[in-house]
Amino acid sequence: MLKIQLFFNKYRSDMSFWQRLVFGAITAALLYFWYSGMMLHHVWDAPFNYKGADMTYWLYSSTGLTKLILSSETSALVFSVILIGLLLANVIWVQKPVLAIAAGVFLLVYQIQFNMKIGYHTHHLFGFQFALLPFYVRLNAFPAALALARLLTCLAYFFAGFFKLYHGAWLYTDSYANVLENQHAAWYYFNQDGLRTGVTEYIIQHPFLGWSLFVSAMLMQLSFVLGIFTRRFNVWLALGILIFHLMDWFLMNLGVFMGMTVLVWLLLYQGPKLSEKR
Repeated sequence: MLKIQLFFNKYRSDMSFWQRLVFGAITAALLYFWYSGMMLHHVWDAPFNYKGADMTYWLYSSTGLTKLILSSETSALVFSVILIGLLLANVIWVQKPVLAIAAGVFLLVYQIQFNMKIGYHTHHLFGFQFALLPFYVRLNAFPAALALARLLTCLAYFFAGFFKLYHGAWLYTDSYANVLENQHAAWYYFNQDGLRTGVTEYIIQHPFLGWSLFVSAMLMQLSFVLGIFTRRFNVWLALGILIFHLMDWFLMNLGVFMGMTVLVWLLLYQGPKLSEKR
C-alpha cells in the first residue's frame, strides 16, 4: 500500500500527469464502447426516449438537442466523434479549462442520452462527471473543485451502502443468491460452461457466502463516511473502489467498472508539498 502511495506522490504536483491519466482513462472507456458498437447504440439505435419523472431529462429534451443528435445516424456518429475528439484533445493539450468544460458538456449530454435510451436512470457515467469536475476550473480554484468532487464521491458511496442497510436486504441470508439467479438467467443460457457461471452457481448453492459478500460490500461503502472527515484512509478507500467495481463487474456483469474507477484519482491526489507552493 505504501508503494502505491509513494508512486503517486512522485506526481503529486504534476497536473499534466493527472489530467492525462483521467482523460486518457475516459477516452479508453468510450473507445471500447465505440469498438463494441454500444456507443452508437447509446445515442442512436434505440426505439424510444424515456424521460420519466426527472426534470433533468424534460429540460434536456426541451433544448431540441435530442432531435439534433438523432436527426440521422450520421449526426449521431458526428456527435460521438466530437466527444472522443475533445477527450483526446485534453490528453494532448493539458490544463486547458475550455477544452475540459467542452468535453464535460458533451460527456454530460452523452450520459443523459444514454439514460433516456435504456429506459431507466442509471449511474453508469456519473463517475466520469465527478472525476472531471476539478479540471473545469483554473489552477487557483483547483483545490476547492477537487475537494468538492472528492466529497461527492464519498457521499455517493456512503449513501449507496446506507440504503442497502436501510432497506434491509442484508437481513435475509438468501437475498444475494436470489439476486444473482435473476441477474444471470440469460447468461446461464448462453454461457453454461463459463467461469462466471461456475462461480455464481457456487454462490447460489451456498447462500451464506453470497450474504457475506453482500454485507462486505455494504460495509465497504459505509466506510466512505470516513473520507468525509479525514484523508488518512484515502489509499484504502481508493483500493476499495477498485475491488468493489471489479467484483461488481465479475459477479453482477455490471459495466460500471470502467466509469466509476476513474474516481480513484480523487483519493490518491495529495496536492503539491508545502515546499513546492513557495
